[in-house]
Amino acid sequence: MGERSIFTNLVRQADGAYSAVYGPYLLQSALQPIFREHADGRLQIAAFKGLIRASAGDMPTSPGEFFQSVPEEERTAVDGLCRSLHILNAGLIGRRDAALIMSVHSGLYRAPHAMRQEVEWLRLAAHEAGIAPERIACEIRQLPGDDAEALALFADRLHEAGFSIAIDEYTGDDRDLARLERLKPQFVAFDTSWLHEFAENSAGLALLRVMISQFADRSIEAIVGGIETPETMALCREMGGPLMQGFLLARPELAPTHFNTTFPDIGEDRPAADQPAAVSDAVMPVENRIARPVRHFGRRGV
Repeated sequence: MGERSIFTNLVRQADGAYSAVYGPYLLQSALQPIFREHADGRLQIAAFKGLIRASAGDMPTSPGEFFQSVPEEERTAVDGLCRSLHILNAGLIGRRDAALIMSVHSGLYRAPHAMRQEVEWLRLAAHEAGIAPERIACEIRQLPGDDAEALALFADRLHEAGFSIAIDEYTGDDRDLARLERLKPQFVAFDTSWLHEFAENSAGLALLRVMISQFADRSIEAIVGGIETPETMALCREMGGPLMQGFLLARPELAPTHFNTTFPDIGEDRPAADQPAAVSDAVMPVENRIARPVRHFGRRGV
């Protein structure tokens, strides 16, 4: 896959969603909402998390297994292709105020040339999708052996182009504080296990409230993931209302998703009683389809 072929692998499905074909694999976007809860209990989609779904024939393949099958010399292009898919499919939902958070295999972007190329691909996809760059956040995870300075340089290049940064598995230790200063993120997702342990007593909960307030003062949105019980939602309220993500609220859906129906934009002129409750007993749509490509390649209208 060459640098100029990033869009040649794209397929427009009959339902309008974008997918991609790479070798024997069909690549699709699954999007999971991240919510802000209003004082009246209504949930508003504040962001989406982009998750890649790979399949060969009718057999799903884990993202890790899929990327291991990609030759090393093509991994940067394939990694960028997955983010382009997420951006284009998020654009179909039309939530211009909602952010899109996508993982980055950070070790692939050590060289300045690779950084420049990724920024250009992001710009092209954002323009095509009609999403402002600041609503697109690249989640940079620092793994053992990663060059911290190279990651900081990559974050700087993304910021210079108008894009946002997210970091995950945050625990507030010295290493994370250094990440915070180097990468200057707009979104910080807590480490779920650490969060539950830290919030077990009133002192820890009070410190979390202070931490989230300090994040807000720096225009950083805190995210609590892994929400699977009403008790965890109640904990989030006590923490001061971070953004929330989890199966209790909404499962990931393959694009084009039903989220505009399930969670209408609160900005729409609808009575509060018609809005979905914070936790509904209804069954949420799930990823229960593997769409097959139609023979229409490339970007529509180009």
